[in-house]
Amino acid sequence: MLSTSTFKDRISAIKRIMEKESIDLMLILKKENFYYFTGFPRGYALLIPSSGEPVLLVPKLEYEEASSSVKLGSVVPVERGVKLSEAIPLELSKVLERGTIGIEEDVTSISLYNALADKLKNFELKFASKIPSRLRAVKCAEEVELIKRALRIAESGVQAAINALKDGVKEVEVAGEAEYAMRKEGAEWFSFETIVASGVRSAYPHGQSSHKRLKSGELVVIDIGAKYGGYCSDITRTGVVDGKMSADALKLMECVNDAIEAALGRISAGVKASDVDAAARKVIVDRGYGEYFIHGLGHGVGLNVHEDPRLSSQSEDILQAGNVVTVEPGIYIPDFGGVRIEEMVLVKEDGYELLNRLSRIIT
Repeated sequence: MLSTSTFKDRISAIKRIMEKESIDLMLILKKENFYYFTGFPRGYALLIPSSGEPVLLVPKLEYEEASSSVKLGSVVPVERGVKLSEAIPLELSKVLERGTIGIEEDVTSISLYNALADKLKNFELKFASKIPSRLRAVKCAEEVELIKRALRIAESGVQAAINALKDGVKEVEVAGEAEYAMRKEGAEWFSFETIVASGVRSAYPHGQSSHKRLKSGELVVIDIGAKYGGYCSDITRTGVVDGKMSADALKLMECVNDAIEAALGRISAGVKASDVDAAARKVIVDRGYGEYFIHGLGHGVGLNVHEDPRLSSQSEDILQAGNVVTVEPGIYIPDFGGVRIEEMVLVKEDGYELLNRLSRIIT
């Protein structure tokens, strides 16, 4: 998994940013960020001072496991019944008397924010969610290997789902075959709820797997992801029940595949994420399907299945070497069906590395 040196590098990196931003302590509340900085994925709060070691607050019942898992810093058990708004100021007072605290505003509740503001009179609370997000967007070699392993597992799930596309089988049964295959290959959990959407339902970009039975010749969008070592994968393929693809469906598949190729041709460090979206979108628009491509092109993947950078027409992100992103154009035609193909890509200084091995067009 991840080495202790990786966690040390992360703590050093966030402290450098904190110094630039004049932040004396980062208050972390996202569980994914607990794992990112300590190696343990649960707890109440993580305090990272600009000077000194991190402090992870955990429920007392989690103390022993957390102590054996945390790669650096200390673990403090919080007794049952003690409020977070009491535990945080108590531990913080052992580190600082005054200063600026960076908080994750996107997950801090209003009640906790108000309680902390009331109790920490000598401190300024500063919105700083983007700091850990910025660090997590660029993956080290160890992270990339975990993501690749998660993707291999997910691809086994896609293959199992494709093999299950038979007339009369329920969507939920196909999803079950995919999830069972991923578990057998070592998935710790799934990146998100498995999507199997068939027939006219394949035009629903996030169609939840239902009890609908497949019919021969129908398009089926299969979107799945596995977690391994804490890291997510995300892959979509579109299959056909009994393998009988119509000429119209094949045209959509080829269009989406060509859009992927156009996007890949633009991916490299320093490129605007919006330009990558534009390259794929142009292919789809030029072939007359523009109104049916109704979402952004892709997103970063890591400890969360959706994270920075974002690949869309509105994105202001610039691609960096070490980003792992999805490229997933789709065409969704109401009352007919949809096609989406999703690849995972590692951004490099001079281009990209395609991480997928599974064929895009499955007939």
